[in-house]
Amino acid sequence: MRALLSCLLFLGAFGLQAQTFYKLRGYVYSEDNQPLPGANIRVYDSQTGTQANAEGQFEINLEQGLHRIGVSYIGYTSEFLEFVIEEDNVKNIFLKADTSMLNEVVVNVKKKDFSYEVVRNVIENKEKYLNQYQNYRCNTYVKSLEEPVNIKAPKPSKDDDPFKNDSIPQKNYFEANITRYAAPPNKLKEERTAVKKIGEQETLYFTSTTDGEFDLYQNLQQVKRLSENSFVSPISPLGFASYKYKLEDTFYDDGKLVYKISVKPKQTGNALYEGKIEVIDQLWVLKNVDLKLSKKSLIIYDEFAFKQAYENIDGKWVISSERFEWKLKEAGQIKTGVTTVSQSDFVFDSIYAKNFFGPELAKTTQEAYKRDSTFWDSIRPEPLSREERDVVKKQEAYDLRVNSKDYLDSIDAVYNKVTFLKVAWSGVGHVNRAKKTNWEFGSIPSLINVVAIGGWRMQYNINYLKRFENRKRIKVTPYLNYGFLNRDLRGQLTVDYLYNPVKQSSLFLNIGQGFDVINGSATISDIIKRNNFYINTGLNLGHRTELFNGFYFNTDIQVNKREDFGDFKFSRLGDELFDENDPQVFPNSTILKTNFKIDYTPKQLYISEPNEKIVLGSKFPTFSLQYKRAFQLDNELKKAFTNIEFNIAQYFNVGILGTSEYKISIGKFLDTTKVAPMDYKYQRGGDPIWFSPSMSTYQLIPQTFSTFGWVFESHYEHQFNGFLTSKIPLINKTGINTTVGAGLLYVPEQNYQYSELYAGINRVFKLGKARFRLGAYYVTSQSNQFGFDSGFKFSLEPYNRNKNTWSF
Repeated sequence: MRALLSCLLFLGAFGLQAQTFYKLRGYVYSEDNQPLPGANIRVYDSQTGTQANAEGQFEINLEQGLHRIGVSYIGYTSEFLEFVIEEDNVKNIFLKADTSMLNEVVVNVKKKDFSYEVVRNVIENKEKYLNQYQNYRCNTYVKSLEEPVNIKAPKPSKDDDPFKNDSIPQKNYFEANITRYAAPPNKLKEERTAVKKIGEQETLYFTSTTDGEFDLYQNLQQVKRLSENSFVSPISPLGFASYKYKLEDTFYDDGKLVYKISVKPKQTGNALYEGKIEVIDQLWVLKNVDLKLSKKSLIIYDEFAFKQAYENIDGKWVISSERFEWKLKEAGQIKTGVTTVSQSDFVFDSIYAKNFFGPELAKTTQEAYKRDSTFWDSIRPEPLSREERDVVKKQEAYDLRVNSKDYLDSIDAVYNKVTFLKVAWSGVGHVNRAKKTNWEFGSIPSLINVVAIGGWRMQYNINYLKRFENRKRIKVTPYLNYGFLNRDLRGQLTVDYLYNPVKQSSLFLNIGQGFDVINGSATISDIIKRNNFYINTGLNLGHRTELFNGFYFNTDIQVNKREDFGDFKFSRLGDELFDENDPQVFPNSTILKTNFKIDYTPKQLYISEPNEKIVLGSKFPTFSLQYKRAFQLDNELKKAFTNIEFNIAQYFNVGILGTSEYKISIGKFLDTTKVAPMDYKYQRGGDPIWFSPSMSTYQLIPQTFSTFGWVFESHYEHQFNGFLTSKIPLINKTGINTTVGAGLLYVPEQNYQYSELYAGINRVFKLGKARFRLGAYYVTSQSNQFGFDSGFKFSLEPYNRNKNTWSF
């Protein structure tokens, strides 16, 4: 038995060793020699198989002998082959298109809603497209044109800012040639080697690739330039819960089957797209995209849409062209705009220095703005249209005319002419464009202040501004005022000098005597009461600069004599406006005060322009540390007080849930030898109706009070930006958004604890070019001093276009 078993094992081993395998390799093509990526190759006798790669190539190991092989591809007639494998073999297979099969596919997929299966395949395969290269470099050409629609442009005013052209072209135009570098998932760098700007640039989109791009392979797209919302990609797992898909059409392009799928939100939402996407069968890659954004998600624009075309370059699928379209109405004018983007000359997986992708996202060279028409003609992918040529030619002719000395002198003469209307209302100016200087003198109505402290006062101020070619500037403002009731003359001189625009370095000087506030953050009902003012005489010298990226150092030194009003006379009007409106009495003193503050935002992103740095923000919080030290100067130098404060603040996106903001502060007086009321640390009381700035105040504190020991403050606010209201019928058509917030205050020295919660609704309104957010809130609070309280509040916040945030 053992001998028989040994023999069988030996024969089996010999049989295994006798098996011989050979490689069968080749390509699967259509009749017109187009590769068919993903084609199925099946070996029926061994129940094995494989798929062709992106180039249509396949390879499979087959045992020596006879085999029956089938090759299939959707939309093509399957091919069946029988042949004997005796050595490595190469076999290219050509399939014929089957139109009857394609029609059957169209019918069947519509019955089964095959679009969902297509999207599912794209989602399952998108990881390889997100990681198909380590980095790339390409040439990006951008052209943007915006123009008014059927509305006559406003006539230029001779009283416009004299440093602007006296006539602004009706059409806004931008053109740039950019070398772009990118590495997944979000590293970006661009070098702008040629730039042309005509007209206003504020509402043109994609004048820099840092404006934000729509990478649909990412689950969410955040484009701060357009919206506070993060948009849900239609090819993300969240897409199945957010969108309805429908197969609109199937067609062949270069021998590849393409599915055209419509994408619609399942319900009215403001973080969703609507439009069409095209997907290539078997590869499950995007081919074309045509989507628009919900109007409710947009802050500046009324309509916005984009198109993208993908191309296979060196086996990598990249966006080769884009088109952005928008429409907006502001200041009584409707404007439409189009930006086209062409990307070419791709180079993949280059080796760059370790810190090549850093905080500087974009840089414009000095020569970029000096390119002539010959250069532009040589780099444009397509010639300009007749309309675009007219815009450029007219602007070039206009520039030559308005920059001539004769023309500038004539404009200056008009602006500098003294007229009755200027004297009586708008004020008189005198400009010298060649020297880039401007003087401004107040008009007659600005001479009289009827609600000033101490009754009617006559006042006069002059503004002098000097600009330099490298964006440096100096502004000097002398100011005098005289009170009739007290027969007192007061005045100040202010100088503000920006000496390094790149580092935002500036010097500030203020010297003179005037009325100053004791508590600058007092409530609306208290801010103009007499007991919130004192007489301040002194000198203030300040300096601010950026030491390195994101790290700002602020210093100032003040020498001030602070006096109460003594026997100062007040008008009856002030007495009748307020109850208990007596001025505050305190010992007069002279003080030397120093202030040092640092603000640091790690990995602050920015754009470098010639002689300018444009800060874009950071995903990290801003850390601030402030140290104040003061000394008495009455008879000899004595310490007065020392204060220290530390803050952390951040504004960030929370995906489809909206945006959040928080601020945490802690501080105290380290020394309180002699602290005057204007040096106190105040906790602001709440206003009766007004919802005060949520990151620096509390809503229901009964009255303002001062603190000297440790103080802990925290604030948090979340804007849902339509995430909740977009799901409620009828409400989702109103544009109303929701918000929630909380705050906590703890003052150990007074055993004081206060906390609050609030929820509210708000809506964005337009007023000319400005955007405002009107809100209504319900606030509830609890304190160990006064128990529970609650009430309604209202707010009105402007939108800051420079920071893309709602802030004052």
